[in-house]
Formats: sequence, C-alpha cells, structure tokens
Amino acid sequence: MNQEKRPLYFIALMPPAKIRDEIDALKKEIKEKHHVKHALKLPAHITLQIPFRMPEIKERILIKKIEKFSAQQQSFNVELEGFGKFAKNVIFVKIKDHEPFIELHRNLQDLMLNFLDLKSHEISSNIHPHITLATRDLKRSTFPAVWNDFKDREYSVSFKTDHLFILKHNGKTWDIFRKFKLDT
Repeated sequence: MNQEKRPLYFIALMPPAKIRDEIDALKKEIKEKHHVKHALKLPAHITLQIPFRMPEIKERILIKKIEKFSAQQQSFNVELEGFGKFAKNVIFVKIKDHEPFIELHRNLQDLMLNFLDLKSHEISSNIHPHITLATRDLKRSTFPAVWNDFKDREYSVSFKTDHLFILKHNGKTWDIFRKFKLDT
C-alpha cells in the first residue's frame, strides 16, 4: 500500500472535557477575531507521538501495545499557566512542569520504534509540551495582533492525567480513536 494511502495517527494526553471546552473557546475567539482556524481541527491535547502513518491492519497490535504501555504509566498532575509562542507561527497554552511529559515521551518512543517502522519525519527525539491555540494558518502578518491578545492574559488551571489517547485522521479532522487508562 502506498504510504500516503495509509491512515494517519498520533498519540496524546488530553485535558478533561471542561478544560478542552475552555481551550476550544480560545481557539474560536482567535478564529472570529483573526480568521485563524487550523487549530480547531483537533481537540485540545498534548502531543506525545507526532503524526505517523501505519497500515490499518496493524491497528489491533497498536491498541494492544498502547493498552499495556498505558497501564504501566503513572498518571500525574498537569498545571497549565499562561501562554507562549514558537517563533511567529504558533501560540499555545504553557505547561509548567515538562519533566513528566519528557519521561513519558521517551518511554513511548522506545515502544513505538521497536514495533513500527517510523519514518524520520515521524520521530521526535525532543518535545516541548504545550496545547496549541493557533498554528499553520497563523500568518506572520497576523501573528503580532493574535500574540498581543494573549501575551499578558492570565490562564491557570490544573488536572490529573488519567488517559492516553490515539487520534486518527478522518481526511479532514482528527477523531479520538481509542483511549487507555493510565495507572493511578
């Protein structure tokens, strides 16, 4: 099967629905005020495994491996506080403590690399945990106005991670494909 025809997946942690709704409202505010909407194609999340392609026939194996992996990973508290930016093309909600994410990402990468033939662009050796508000269609000319709306805004909320999620692209947006309980 052609690599491009294979479904696209990624693995993430997600805040509870109430916080996802709050973040979705921020994305909608950016869309209404600045016509930047790409980030609305997926729910608020913290990426652990960047998008990768895989034959659908391997889904059952992926599900079993991630289910076992998740059961062995400790849940942890996440504190979201304020907003940040990458260069002039991404605005995001900041995460205070990166360490639990870095460790979880490293463990997940070990699992993924031993089981899937990931391409170099599907492997991320370093992560900067965050929740994206504006990306891809955020133009350099629009960036200062959007950033000005968020750079001094206060936002602070915390939650306990309790699930790991696999998301699957449906051709237009990302859907939650499976969720797996973390060890509490």
